[in-house]
Amino acid sequence: MADQFPWLKTVNDGFGLLCNLCITFNKKPMNGSLKWTSQPCITVTLESISKHAKSDAHKEAEQLEAQHILSGNGQGLVQAVAAQASMEKIALCGAFRSLYWLASEEIPHTTKYSSLLGYAKRMGCSYLNHLQKGGNANYESQWTLQEMLHIIAEQIAAPILQDICNSHYYSILIDETTDIAVIKKMTILARYITENNQVKTSFLGMVELPDGKAETIMNALDKFLNELQLPTEHLIGLGSDGASVMVERKSGVAARLKQRNPELVNVHCIAHRLALAAAQATDNIPYLKKFKDLLQQIFKFYQNSAVKMSGLKEIETILGGPQLKMKEVLDTRWLSHDRAVTAIRECLPALIASLEREAMFVKTTKFVASIHMMSDILPHLARLSKTFQKTDIDFTLIETLVSATQITITKLIDQPGHYMQSLPTCLDSLSEYGVRLRQSDIDNFKRDIYQPYLENVIQNLHDRFPDNPVLDALSVMDPDLLNADDPSLNEWVQHIKLKTLAKHFKSVGSEIEVLEEWETLRTLLVKECKDMTFRKTMNKVASLGTLYPCLSKYAAIGLVLPVSTADCERCFSCLNRVKTTLRNRLCQKVLNCLMHISIEGPKEEAFDFDKCVVTFGKLKQRKISTK
Repeated sequence: MADQFPWLKTVNDGFGLLCNLCITFNKKPMNGSLKWTSQPCITVTLESISKHAKSDAHKEAEQLEAQHILSGNGQGLVQAVAAQASMEKIALCGAFRSLYWLASEEIPHTTKYSSLLGYAKRMGCSYLNHLQKGGNANYESQWTLQEMLHIIAEQIAAPILQDICNSHYYSILIDETTDIAVIKKMTILARYITENNQVKTSFLGMVELPDGKAETIMNALDKFLNELQLPTEHLIGLGSDGASVMVERKSGVAARLKQRNPELVNVHCIAHRLALAAAQATDNIPYLKKFKDLLQQIFKFYQNSAVKMSGLKEIETILGGPQLKMKEVLDTRWLSHDRAVTAIRECLPALIASLEREAMFVKTTKFVASIHMMSDILPHLARLSKTFQKTDIDFTLIETLVSATQITITKLIDQPGHYMQSLPTCLDSLSEYGVRLRQSDIDNFKRDIYQPYLENVIQNLHDRFPDNPVLDALSVMDPDLLNADDPSLNEWVQHIKLKTLAKHFKSVGSEIEVLEEWETLRTLLVKECKDMTFRKTMNKVASLGTLYPCLSKYAAIGLVLPVSTADCERCFSCLNRVKTTLRNRLCQKVLNCLMHISIEGPKEEAFDFDKCVVTFGKLKQRKISTK
């Protein structure tokens, strides 16, 4: 260890560590800790030593030591040359660190990299001057910058791809969007199990699509997976938004993948299903189809005029109401409807006063009643949507959560919620603004709009969440469904689910083998996993491959199946932040690198920049030292 870390000093009979360099140059971390200088580090592990070696305080001490040697204090030419090489490597590490920070913060790297290095030099990071090797060799050119960016992105992606290749099964999540340059793109993510038995969903990349046909998507997907050298025989699940091009029975993307692997499970994103269930509930109610457009008109009315927005705020101040900004209603933003309705309801008097001449529809009973109706219903759907957008949603809870929401909304039919109950009082308080209170209008609204809408929502939730035979069968491993005293109780139900799995995943094992393994596993689940969540139980079973070769594979499949593609939507948000109007000419390769760093990159202090420098030196002969 002394050869690898020559600055290391052991104290307290080897139970404490100090840093000679930090002591010599009095370098301490920004938090003021005395560890490694006045106080020994008592965590005598390679990890703690390496962490200190990568700290900013220690690197500054190394720079000062190198400068001290370079100054020629009797140290000799060999040491001076070695010190120069060390300073050049430190400078390259600083350059990589600067580029990494820009990319992780989603700041334009091509225009801000040189200015960031210049600012760092003026702030005292003089070691960056060693990047200047004379002539054009300053390692700040656009070509060098893109080389460095690709090295960082590849270093982040390499362990992810390795984990996917080592995972016995993995699934992919795909979705389409159009970027700021009006180019159709498909984002691709993978869900897999790491070596330490953790389930991860990682961004793989984006590909451009000339059109949205199933054949085009398949060709692009095949090419992408081949380039990454991912084993397609391990692909067991496909998560998508449920568009016809994805799920069409004969020629959809899922059908084409199933032709290659009949065991592949196609999963329609539950968050998209919920959004469709809520949106289509207005289809046979003419006013509610118009209602969404009215909300959007209100948003644009104020969004496009500073004068009108200022007028609304003045009225809100006079009336003593909250100063809220109107929210845009977007079908692609699943929670936007709830936020838009809430904003309008809370500033309704000011809104009516502001729109007295421009929009008479805000004074109608239908509009005010619709706002109150949505205020009672949308929070339940928004809460369900937030749950469904979680990366690790437990699929055994889906049916329970949907059923609970259906029951809650069913109760609202006979027992209206808080806001619908307060509707007469609200209409009466708005009479001074020209809103009329007529009981007949309220009764008509409840008959023609309120009750039909609630019934549609309930029915759509039922229709949009049909049972998935494979997901339902995997719930056999849920310890909560097993009787603690007699796990064999309702054995026929257990056997039906296991036979369903054996029939679908024929390559895993025969029905007889599966049933034999289950005889002992169910007892283990009751004794060892009773207090565990279903996902933790699946993790445990997946790790028992030696004892249960078939059931452990079923558990692994259940862990990687993607029930939600909300992560794809998060990638689209990253795309919109990275590829902006001013950066609309970013090529796909550079865009993927930037998104890899932003989405998957670790914290800057945990990233190995020394490894980047070594890779940079291996690409071609450099004037600057990388060793």
